[in-house]
Amino acid sequence: MRPNLRRGFLVGEEKVVGVIGGMGPEATVRFYQRLTSRTPAGKDQEHLHVIIDSNSKIPDRTASIVGGTSATLDAIVESARLLEEMGAQLLAMPCNSAHYYYREITSRIGVPLINMIEEVFSAVKRMGLGRVGLLATTGTVISGVYSEVAESVGLLLPDENDQERVHNAIYSIKGAAGEQLMEIKRDLLSVAEELRGEGAEGVILGCTEIPLLIGQEDIENLHVFDSTEILVDAVLREAFPASTA
Repeated sequence: MRPNLRRGFLVGEEKVVGVIGGMGPEATVRFYQRLTSRTPAGKDQEHLHVIIDSNSKIPDRTASIVGGTSATLDAIVESARLLEEMGAQLLAMPCNSAHYYYREITSRIGVPLINMIEEVFSAVKRMGLGRVGLLATTGTVISGVYSEVAESVGLLLPDENDQERVHNAIYSIKGAAGEQLMEIKRDLLSVAEELRGEGAEGVILGCTEIPLLIGQEDIENLHVFDSTEILVDAVLREAFPASTA
């Protein structure tokens, strides 16, 4: 039987945040680190109450999207419900491809889940950019989650060969080190440059693994939209009372 800790929480005005994590574990760590470092807190008690379920056993998102299986969705919903039972009042999911299941997840839980994809495109629109490139897993590209919300923003995707390079690079980040990491970084930057050559004014880091390796400081002449940082923005906005946001 799962523990229900809601009764024991000392909750202030801010919302208790639940994180559907483990997709992958390092990306979850980076999300929490950035959330903590960017919270306007002067002491421990001013930080958010955060509950993280870093379930690395959630099945591969690309495989589930391509194969049309429900295993990933079921595991994510189980994580979301666990967090809800433990007292989470607002959920965040630092995984782009998992947002393919957003509507189905939210229909099966009772607390809000921030839509990271919509938050990314809101950030693009605020910048007033006309065309942006996307670096993401093949599962995210195939799912159409970004093209679904692109609306007036022109979304540029890598060609088939470059998409394979990006996908392989993302999966290789998880176990790479040293020179191999540098090679992966060069591959990602090369594809970003290709997208710039096709007219992209910005590039979306549409996988939370990518910011583990590259950021704005690595890409000249393109505005970088880091999906992890944008999700942090949204959590801070939604979790704190309007008077202190």
